[in-house]
This record gives sequence, C-alpha cells and structure tokens, in this order.
Amino acid sequence: MNKKELQTKLDLLGVASQAYSLEGELVPDNIILYNSYHKWEVFYLDERGGRNDEKEFDSESEACEHIYKLFKESQAIEDKYLK
Repeated sequence: MNKKELQTKLDLLGVASQAYSLEGELVPDNIILYNSYHKWEVFYLDERGGRNDEKEFDSESEACEHIYKLFKESQAIEDKYLK
C-alpha cells in the first residue's frame, strides 16, 4: 500500500484528515508518516513536539499498513465502547 491508497482507505473508515499527516508535515496531535532518507517513520506528534510510539520501517508499504492498522484498531475500540 502506498500513501494514496492509504488515504483512500482512511477516508472509507471515516478518519478525519486532521488526525494524520502523510506528507511529513509535523502537525501536533497527529499521526505522522515521515520519510527520512531510506527509512519510513510513523509516530504520534504531541502538542509539545514530542514523538510518541515511534516506529521505523524499511518501506512505504509497511509504514502505511501500520498506520491503517492503528486507525482500524482505534475505530474498533470506539465502536465497541462509544456507540
């Protein structure tokens, strides 16, 4: 999966576009996909600029799959407890 495919899947899940950044913009309170040379990083950027739950991947596909999994699991929890 690439960034464009991930965007489509997140839209289908109903994830707000304000919850993530797929182009590497460092926006607080977002899940960030960041390409650093030959590595892909995924992390939550908190309001103070801290990187939380940072994971590193060798490919864009692996990183995108990880982000999709994060939002899919989050949605499952919301569905179970908030609806």
